[in-house]
Amino acid sequence: MDWSEMNRLAGNMIAAANRQTLRDELPLSGLPDLAQRQVEKDVMRTFAARAATTGEIRERIGAEKTFLTEFAARSDGQVNVGIEQPERMQAALDKLFAVEVDAKFRDVKPFGSLRAAYTALTGDPEMRGFPSPEGYKLGESFMQWMRLPAAFSSSTFQYALGNTMYRRLVAEYKAVNYGEEYLVSYERNAPDFRPQNSILVGYFSDLPDVNPEILDYTEVTMVDDSQVSYTINQKGAILTITRRTLINDDLKTIQALVSRLGRAAKRTFARRGWNLLINNTNWQPDGLPIFHINHGNLAGVLLTNDATGIGALTAAKTAMYAQTEKDSGEVLSLGAMYEMVPRALQETARALNQPWPMGGIFNPHAGSFGRNDERIITVPFLTAPRDWYLVADKNDVELLEVAYLQGQKEPEVLLADNPVVGQMFVADKLQYKIRHEYEWAVIDYRGLYKSMNP
Repeated sequence: MDWSEMNRLAGNMIAAANRQTLRDELPLSGLPDLAQRQVEKDVMRTFAARAATTGEIRERIGAEKTFLTEFAARSDGQVNVGIEQPERMQAALDKLFAVEVDAKFRDVKPFGSLRAAYTALTGDPEMRGFPSPEGYKLGESFMQWMRLPAAFSSSTFQYALGNTMYRRLVAEYKAVNYGEEYLVSYERNAPDFRPQNSILVGYFSDLPDVNPEILDYTEVTMVDDSQVSYTINQKGAILTITRRTLINDDLKTIQALVSRLGRAAKRTFARRGWNLLINNTNWQPDGLPIFHINHGNLAGVLLTNDATGIGALTAAKTAMYAQTEKDSGEVLSLGAMYEMVPRALQETARALNQPWPMGGIFNPHAGSFGRNDERIITVPFLTAPRDWYLVADKNDVELLEVAYLQGQKEPEVLLADNPVVGQMFVADKLQYKIRHEYEWAVIDYRGLYKSMNP
């Protein structure tokens, strides 16, 4: 297959991915058909070289809404260069959920309640599921918004609430840390669900002497490479918000559910990466467990707050330092950047990071993991009370790789169903789909060390 054919196939894959994301987002946008086609053309043209993320497509949709809103205002003889009503109402809903908004929305007041937001966005004060004539009299701001079909449709509330829930969920997702970020040496964009291949390239030996007056430079002997293959995994769930919840104005419940889902998504993501180490998964290139005596990164020494603990750390650091380059056999000279421990070893690990003398012995490892123990990471997934790990700097050696489908790092919130036209509820409930698509893989074992103790 020549390069032109490969480029053509790659272009087709990117286009297919963009069309799928557009199919997910455009029907929920409330844009008229002509505007939807304009967004689609814009996305397909702008993102011809890579797949657009859901967030980027939503930005394009928002920009189209802003343009149409300004156009509608000018067509009525008005000139309005400020922030338009749809974005202000979205900001008011965001603020109701304690979501941080852009500085330009500083003056926007949050809705007083979830029910107030629903009524303002739908014109349905009695929550019957249909806009009512009474709803049209709610105020000038609502009437200004109603003039523009692009900014209002039967799915406006569902869409706006979904946007707010997404932002709140992502904020909670980012707020939780399980130390998984220190395991990741490379993040990649997976364009589809087909196998992803990651290559571990070997190292060259020392360069030979040359004398150009006698002999030409010789061709370097190419190194081998190892391949790790994996496919994207899908995680997700459905969150249902009932009409009763809205009528009861139960904002706290919805806030709590979205926050808990954000934490659950982050925990699920982090656990999947950590489980590769905890379960000592086989390393694909040689079929041996990641931590194995043949890999020189497995021991069974207790971490204790005494000379024995000092010796255990010394042996572990020495073993990591002695790891050799693939193919060349030269020493990698790696240092241990992080110490990962279960809660049961937290105090011991911190004590071994202090400059105490014991029995006349001063601790040579004082400050190895930060002056304030900031590189000693207590990981809740490490339930074996005596097992502990060392992890090298991800800039010095490859560790784990994580791939996200079409570059979407955070979980997404999408409407799970298509509401009936003109109806706010289907079966007295709104359903949102939480979706997160990614996968982890261990690329190299050399920067990882484990002491496993019964």
